[in-house]
Amino acid sequence: MKPLWKKYYLILPLAIALLACLPQAANAQDREDLHIVQVSGLVMNADSTQTIPGVHVFNKRSGRGDITDYKGWISKAFLAGETLIISAVGFKNREVVIPDDVGDRWTVIFALEEDYVDLGEVEVNPFPSEELFKEAILAMNLNEDQQNVINSFAPEVIQELIRSTPLQASPSANYRFMQNQQFVNLQNSAGPRANPLLNPFAWSQFINSLKRKKKK
Repeated sequence: MKPLWKKYYLILPLAIALLACLPQAANAQDREDLHIVQVSGLVMNADSTQTIPGVHVFNKRSGRGDITDYKGWISKAFLAGETLIISAVGFKNREVVIPDDVGDRWTVIFALEEDYVDLGEVEVNPFPSEELFKEAILAMNLNEDQQNVINSFAPEVIQELIRSTPLQASPSANYRFMQNQQFVNLQNSAGPRANPLLNPFAWSQFINSLKRKKKK
């Protein structure tokens, strides 16, 4: 009769081998149960009148996904039953569950609702009235350099420069001037206009007009 410890010595390797094979068998069974679906979707607004590019479409559980192209189109493989989150700036997030009865391909349109945020009132002018603002502007103590800058943009100085500057423009300079004028006209008609608050000529005219009114 063999000692008891020898029996355990023979059984232990077999038990370890069986335990090592169990996870592999379970993983193989899980792989057989996976249902992969190729999701092809087009992201549009709620009225289905416009596609939305650059939309994030990702798996809620794993965080993996992709971004729609410039036409709002996406095509990526996911698992059936997973939850997708469709997220875009200016739109409400939407969650969509991939159905498990669509086969291996699913073509869908994701409609997103616009998300509006009402901003609070912002007071740009810290002065309670226009008169106090004018008084603060007139009370400013400018140094010599700042005063020279303002004086250089005075209307009479500009007119004198235009009158005294000789016209020696070449054909190429005239062509560049014409192109610049066309660009400015196109921008003013079809694009955002320049901010007058950033125009030093406008500020010079404004301060000079206040000074003339004060002298009167």
